[in-house]
Amino acid sequence: IYAVGAVSGAHINPAMTIAFAAYRGFPARKIPAYLGSQLLGGVLAGSVLYVLFGAFISHYEAMEGIVRGGPGSELSAMVYGEYFPNPGIARALKMNPDAFGFVYAMLGEGVGTAFLAFFVFAVTDTRNSGRPGGVMVPVFIGLTVAMIISIVAPLTQAGLNPARDFGPRLVAYFAGWGAVAIPGPRGGFFTVYILSPILGGLAGAGAYQFLIGRMMNLNPVEAAEVCCNELSQTKPLSESKLNKEHTMKTVQMILVGGFLGAGKTTLLWETASRLIRQGKRVGLITNDQAPELVDTELLRRHGLSVSEVAGSCFCCNFNGLIAAAESLCGAGGADVLITEPVGSCTDLSATILQPLKDKFAGRFLVSPLSVLVDPARLDAVFGGAHSTLHPSAAYILRKQLEEADMILLSKVDLLSPETVAELKTRLGREFPQARVYPISASAGTGVDAWLGSVLNGERAGRTILDVDYDVYAEGEAVLGWLNGKMDLTAGQGGADWADFGRRLAMAFQQEIQGRNMAVGHIKFLISCEQGQLVCNLTQTDGTFSMRGQIHGRPQRVQLIVNARIETTPQELEQLVRKHIAAIAGKEIAVQFNQLRSLQPGRPNPTHRYSQVV
Repeated sequence: IYAVGAVSGAHINPAMTIAFAAYRGFPARKIPAYLGSQLLGGVLAGSVLYVLFGAFISHYEAMEGIVRGGPGSELSAMVYGEYFPNPGIARALKMNPDAFGFVYAMLGEGVGTAFLAFFVFAVTDTRNSGRPGGVMVPVFIGLTVAMIISIVAPLTQAGLNPARDFGPRLVAYFAGWGAVAIPGPRGGFFTVYILSPILGGLAGAGAYQFLIGRMMNLNPVEAAEVCCNELSQTKPLSESKLNKEHTMKTVQMILVGGFLGAGKTTLLWETASRLIRQGKRVGLITNDQAPELVDTELLRRHGLSVSEVAGSCFCCNFNGLIAAAESLCGAGGADVLITEPVGSCTDLSATILQPLKDKFAGRFLVSPLSVLVDPARLDAVFGGAHSTLHPSAAYILRKQLEEADMILLSKVDLLSPETVAELKTRLGREFPQARVYPISASAGTGVDAWLGSVLNGERAGRTILDVDYDVYAEGEAVLGWLNGKMDLTAGQGGADWADFGRRLAMAFQQEIQGRNMAVGHIKFLISCEQGQLVCNLTQTDGTFSMRGQIHGRPQRVQLIVNARIETTPQELEQLVRKHIAAIAGKEIAVQFNQLRSLQPGRPNPTHRYSQVV
C-alpha cells in the first residue's frame, strides 16, 4: 500500500475495487483492468512461491502419504487456494468436514470481508476526524486484515480476496492438484471464495456509507439531531453537556476571519501543515450559509480533518461551532483547532470569543483573533474611489479590522516592498488595537512569525465593537450566495478538463466585468481520482487564478461552485446555470446534484457580550 497507493489506490482486492466503484465513484470502466491486474498478481505470486517451496511441499506430501490431486491432497493444496473447513484444523480436531457446511463457509467469508470493507472505508474517508493520520492508514488496514484472519482462518482459511484465492488456485490446478484445486473436493471455489467476498465487501462498505458516512454530509448539529435528537432549533445543545472541562484536555483554538476572497483557505492549509510537522494533530472548522464549500472539499482532499458548520454563521450557531469542535477533539484527538468564520461576518469578539472564554475556559484556549485582508480591498476601508464593494459590505470589512487582535495583510508577494511598508504603516495607524503582519500564505512569507505570536498565549478578543446590525444585515444581503455540486460526464475519450475550467472561468469573468458586478468571490473545484483544479476570482476587475492538475482525460469529474456576487440569488443561479451549460455544450452531460442560492438573513447571535471577559 505504501509503495503503490499514490499511483493506483492500492485496492489489491477485487471486492474492494467493486465496493469503491459502487460507493466512492471509482470509474466502472477501470474495473476490468484492476481485476485483471489483481488476478495476474495472484498468479505470479503463486508461481514464485511454487518455485521456491516446491521441494518442501513434495517432501511433506511424501512424509504424510498424500497423493497430489487425490482425495485429501487439499492438505498440501491449501498453501495456495482456500478450503473449508480449514483442512489443517479439521485434521487436527479429527473433524468431519460435513460438520461445517457450505452456508457457514459463505457467511464466514462474507462477514469477514464486510468488516474489512467497513474499516477500509472508515480509515480512507477524509471527512472522518477519528481516522488515523494518512501515513498510518496502511498500518491499520494491515492490522485489520490480521485480526480478521485470526478469527475466520480456522473456518475457511480467510480468503477475503477473490484474487488472492483464485490466482494461486490456478497455479495449483496446473501444478498437479487438478480437480482438488478447481472446483475443490466440496466445490464452492466460486461461491464461497469469489462471490461471497464481493457481496460482503458491498455490504460492509454500504453499512459504513449509510450508518456513518451519511452523517459526514451533515453539519455536526444536524448529525446529532439524526443520531440522538439532542439538538434542534427549539432545543439547543446544553452547555453542561458540552463543557466537560474536568475530563478533557485543553485545546488551542485559532480563529482566522476576513472578508470574502482574502485567502483564508490557503492560510489554513499552510498553518495546518506547519503544525502537523511539529507533531500536532490539527482539526479545521469551516463555515458557510449553505453546505458544499469548495474550501471544505479542498482541505479534505489534502487529507486534513475538517468539519463544516453550514446553514448559518458561527455567531448565530454557536452550539454548532462547539459541536464541531468537540467532534474533532473527541474522535480526532485534535491538539489545535483552526476555525474559518463566514467571510461576511463581523462582531466575532462579542459573539464567539467572549462566550468561549467565559463558558469553555478549561476546554479551549482561545488565540488572538486574526483577520486577513486583501490589499486590493483596502480602498473600501480607506474610502478610496476605486472600491466596487457596496458601502454596507465595506462597513463589514472595516468592522472586521476594528475588532482584530492581529491584522494579516495578505498576498504581499504581489506587492513591492515599498507598498507593503506603506500599507502596514497605514493599517497600524487606522487600527492601533491590532498588530499588523504582512504575509503571503501561497509563498509562505511571514506565516511562521504570525503563527509563533498567535500560539504564545496572548489575550484574545480585546475589543468589543459597536455594530449597527441594520447596516451589517444589509451588507450581507447585498450579495447573492450560491453553492452547487454537479457531476460532469464527457463522451467516449473523456475531456480536457483544464480547458473546460479555463473557458468557464473566462465566461464568468467576462460576464462580471461586462456588467460591473461587485464580487465577493467565485470559486470552483473540478475534481476526480486523477487530480483537481481550483479556480478563484476575488475582484471585479481581477483575473481568475487556476492551480492544480488533472492527469489524462477522465470521463467523469465533480464540479463544486461557490459564488458570492452583488446580485439577486435568482439571477446568480441563472448566470451559473447558463455558463456551465454553454461551456459543457452537447459533449458534456451536466447533472445538478445540489444547487442552493440565497441571501443571508439578519444576523441573530446565540450570545452577545457587552464586555471583554
